[in-house]
Amino acid sequence: MRRSRIAGVFPFTLTSGLTIVGRTEAGPKWSIEARRAVLVDFLYTHPTWLDGLLVIGVWTGLSLLGLCIFHRFVDVHLRHKDTETVGLTYAIVAVVYAVLIAVIVVDVWETFSKGDEIATAEANKLSNLMLDSAGLPPAQAAGVRGDINKYIDIVVKSEWPSQQTGTLDEKVFEPGWTVLGHLSTALAVFEPATLGQNANKAEMLHAVNDLIKARRSRILAAGEHLPDIVWQILLIAGGVAVGYTYLFGAHSFRIHLAITGLISATIALVFVLIIALDYPFRGDVSVGDDAFVSVQATSSDLAPASEAPRPEPPKP
Repeated sequence: MRRSRIAGVFPFTLTSGLTIVGRTEAGPKWSIEARRAVLVDFLYTHPTWLDGLLVIGVWTGLSLLGLCIFHRFVDVHLRHKDTETVGLTYAIVAVVYAVLIAVIVVDVWETFSKGDEIATAEANKLSNLMLDSAGLPPAQAAGVRGDINKYIDIVVKSEWPSQQTGTLDEKVFEPGWTVLGHLSTALAVFEPATLGQNANKAEMLHAVNDLIKARRSRILAAGEHLPDIVWQILLIAGGVAVGYTYLFGAHSFRIHLAITGLISATIALVFVLIIALDYPFRGDVSVGDDAFVSVQATSSDLAPASEAPRPEPPKP
């Protein structure tokens, strides 16, 4: 059900979500994808509460406006005669729509949780490399820790803000790949002097490979979102569910307005939830970089065993 706008990962071929104007022979023209990109950028560059007010206000307002127009042209007494039949069929429509919404909400929540797990796994591999560097000679250990700290700086200060704004261009991730390439090469060419260092090198190379996989998965997850067809179905089905309430023949039009407004607001609240969780690394509700910051905060307290002062043997 997920869709990613990232065409490749390593090497990258990315599609920028900020390209909003395409030129044709007839002149500048806004494509559907460009309009969608503008809407997505608007929603994820504003606080979630503001998006919620906007979505609920627009959806509920349009629903009530539709009811007023429908009430003007369709006699309420005619509708009142069929209220029981409408109620029975509306229950079926409501159940089908509830199942549809539940499936989509579960999907976006699982994707959001997966994004958090991917980021945590990447940070854990960095922590493992930081700890394992204690088994290397002092020069190599210092180089490994330097590359790890540099990589974390790039992720936290450059890549994470870019992910939150939806800027997934190749140039954003290129410095991180360069640092990982340097780290992997330094470990690959290192010649162990002892069996312990040889085992430690093999373990660290394995950790670097896992780190590359986790990084690739994070970059892919940063561009995932619900396909447009899912949103189209949600909106159409929501419109049908709201429109069905117009068929009820309530004695009081104010009560009818209240019922329709509450149902519309409830549906809009679910839309807000889906919007907040749809892009795991964008907006206020997004995967944080706390795991990476934690690794960097503890790195200064680590010292390789080879640099630690060795106790003098007891004198006879």
